[in-house]
Amino acid sequence: MSSVRKVLSRPLLLLVLCALTLPGLAAAAGDPLARAQALLATLGPSTPTDAYAQTARDFGAVVDEVRQAGASDATLIAMRKVAADMRKRAQDRLQAAEAAAGDDEGALESLYRSSVWEHLSFSLSAFPFWGSWLDLTLAERPSQAANRVQLLWRAKRGFRAASMQIYQPSLVYGGWLGVGFVARAEGQTSRARQIFDSLKQALSFDANHPVRKVVEQELARMDGREPAPTAAPAAPATPAARYAGERAQAFALLAQHRKTKSGARDAAAALRGIIDAGGMDMSLLVDILKYQAEIVSEDLREYTDLVGAEFAFTNQQWFTAVQKYQAFFAQKPRGQDMKFERFRYRHAVACLKADLTTESARLAERLLQTPKLEPELRKAATKLAYVARAQRLDSKSTADARQALSVAAQRFLAASPSDPDADGARVVLAQASGDPNTALKLLSGVSAKGQANVGSTRFQVIAKQFSKVANTVGPGVESLARQGLDAWDGLPAEQKKVPDTYAFYLQLKAVGDRDPAAVLKEIERAEQKPGASTTSRRAYFWAKLRCYDRLGDPGRVRDEINRLGDAPLPSWMAEALYPWVRKQADLAVQVAFAAQLAPKLKALPDMERRFRLLEIEGLLALDRGEEAYAAARRLIADYPKAGDGYRVLAQSAAKTRRLIEADNAWAVITNKVPPSFDVWWEGMLSRIELRAGSTRPASACELVNKVARQPKAPTADFERRWAALRARVGCAGES
Repeated sequence: MSSVRKVLSRPLLLLVLCALTLPGLAAAAGDPLARAQALLATLGPSTPTDAYAQTARDFGAVVDEVRQAGASDATLIAMRKVAADMRKRAQDRLQAAEAAAGDDEGALESLYRSSVWEHLSFSLSAFPFWGSWLDLTLAERPSQAANRVQLLWRAKRGFRAASMQIYQPSLVYGGWLGVGFVARAEGQTSRARQIFDSLKQALSFDANHPVRKVVEQELARMDGREPAPTAAPAAPATPAARYAGERAQAFALLAQHRKTKSGARDAAAALRGIIDAGGMDMSLLVDILKYQAEIVSEDLREYTDLVGAEFAFTNQQWFTAVQKYQAFFAQKPRGQDMKFERFRYRHAVACLKADLTTESARLAERLLQTPKLEPELRKAATKLAYVARAQRLDSKSTADARQALSVAAQRFLAASPSDPDADGARVVLAQASGDPNTALKLLSGVSAKGQANVGSTRFQVIAKQFSKVANTVGPGVESLARQGLDAWDGLPAEQKKVPDTYAFYLQLKAVGDRDPAAVLKEIERAEQKPGASTTSRRAYFWAKLRCYDRLGDPGRVRDEINRLGDAPLPSWMAEALYPWVRKQADLAVQVAFAAQLAPKLKALPDMERRFRLLEIEGLLALDRGEEAYAAARRLIADYPKAGDGYRVLAQSAAKTRRLIEADNAWAVITNKVPPSFDVWWEGMLSRIELRAGSTRPASACELVNKVARQPKAPTADFERRWAALRARVGCAGES
């Protein structure tokens, strides 16, 4: 017996084939070559593509059967031709699909992202893969010694093609397994060992993986060790073996029903007997589902709902599929080694198709928690969870929903960064990111084809950050403005026409454009258009302020104010002017603007008070004490409860040597606020300084004792000031 036959005993090779396709398939009765030719006959130009993929799986079971049965060379060669013909028909089917798309790039892209492409690409690799096992079997036979080199070369080519199907891990593992056996057959022992060692390491996540078991047995033989026994026990151990006759009878009846519309009821009775006897396993379930249309109306115990769900799914009856999947998973189905993860995934897909997006995402995310989930299924569920979350999101979505989408997008992007839909995940994460640098980095990772669709998001990210730093100055905000102007070029034309968006664009130009005078003219033209919103007018005015600053001509703002005549100043204009006035380096300019603006703000008392305080603080800084004192008295008369008014009154009274009035003004503050406030410390220390410098310095001791009872000053500056005053006054008996 050849080395390949020695290691690939029948039970173990069946396991390998199960890993490479769907769960184990029971071989139907009849001549294997005739069955293979019958499978070939089902493949034609109008055959559904999922049938091609299923045929590729079914053909693998037939290949295993003829190899293990020691079929003649002629049978193996005939089977090899069937494999080649199957691949040719799959190739023709794909070319027809591509021809139907024509030169439409969008249609071609949809094809390459569809299940049609998935089914046919699998088939195009699987058919030559099975053919390679036939070639390898023939190459081991003395009768084919003359053709050995050619057979091994052809087997290696087929195995290598399978090993490069990165989206079909089962084919990858099987392909490398075949390459290893070809290397053994060619006498390249070290090369074979290297391949088997790599396979064992790659499959370290699953000690029971059938390919890993084959590899471990072959490595044992290469090391001169006795491999672990794999022969089946004397008594039939598997349900497939125990109920082979009943199964064959049931499926013969179903095949009959497919032709004559008679036999499904008796087939269902036979299958119920197997289920009731504990004979259900995955291979039986897979075979049942091949005849779902014939048996969907029959009673199959707890599996009735699953067959109904699969039938509804196949026929795109999404709501029915969801209901029947739910009914099935609410039970505890009997069976040996049953794995329902793929059906749970299809349940989640059906929910998505039925627009039950939240439930779809929940089911997909629950599936991702399954230990040792098949890599391709984990990848698919990861994408499904993201797609479901993304479809659900709208303007009314809660913060929790947006957070769940971000998590799903991050997980999907990590698992499939090259997936065509990963661009959408990058946009989602960019929109959710609070860091503009991170957001822009994500957007830069969008593919060239997707860049045309991210202009709006890039502009929004930059706009959000610019709004935070707009009132600062420096190269950072200017650089951000220029980035925004670049992003503006990528916006769709209809968005550029939105008045508020265009107004924000003028704000960017006011900071980042090299010609502020030209920007002012552009703003004036925009202002002349009727119906401008408050948002737009605020943006225009803010942009003009920045342009005046850049031109070094703040005086032009007075013209803007004078245009209002006797009308009050709008609140949005006052809010823009206050930080602008405060930033004026010339204090005299600050005072003049504050004095001009305050009378126009009677309808906005809070804003009026802020400008009047700004005027008084400017007068004090300019050493115009009497003017500051008079303005402070007027402020207190108008706002007798304004704490800041008493503060500037105290400061201006002290500057003009009205010491008692200054002390009294500070007292109004210190009597109303607790010592935990900074203003209390400012007031108390100022009062001590006033009294220490008066004709009655001893009167300061009363205040010194009050301050001394406090545990500590709130700032280092207050602490130093307090220590200096304490030493200066030197009150006897200080507490």
